[in-house]
Amino acid sequence: MSIDSHYRKKLGAWGETLAVDFLSKKGYELLERNFHTRYGEIDLIMKSGGQFVAVEVKTRKSKAYGIAEYSITRKKYQAMQDSMFVYLESNNDLSPDWQLDLLVIETDSSGKPEIIHYENIYLDYLNDGD
Repeated sequence: MSIDSHYRKKLGAWGETLAVDFLSKKGYELLERNFHTRYGEIDLIMKSGGQFVAVEVKTRKSKAYGIAEYSITRKKYQAMQDSMFVYLESNNDLSPDWQLDLLVIETDSSGKPEIIHYENIYLDYLNDGD
């Protein structure tokens, strides 16, 4: 594993821990962390007020790789949808109702994290053909 990929993995794990703490304080309950399927991974699967929530966590220490919100591509969005369907099918006693949240964690020069929570995002434009 390269130094860069090790750093990104460590940064991602740090961001996911912050995200769980942040969302737990808002009343979310953690069900799964890093749920893997053949389609991809969902960072966090949580429950809030009876609603299942797939949470994509994007952690950035700089804007060198662009704005975190733009990192959800059509391919990533579809993989998250497909992965959530796998989760719900494997837990068929659960309600099929779910939403997608995006949690962006950015740090300033002091290292203090700023958390931006986008709830129930619907990126229908990503489902459109090119």
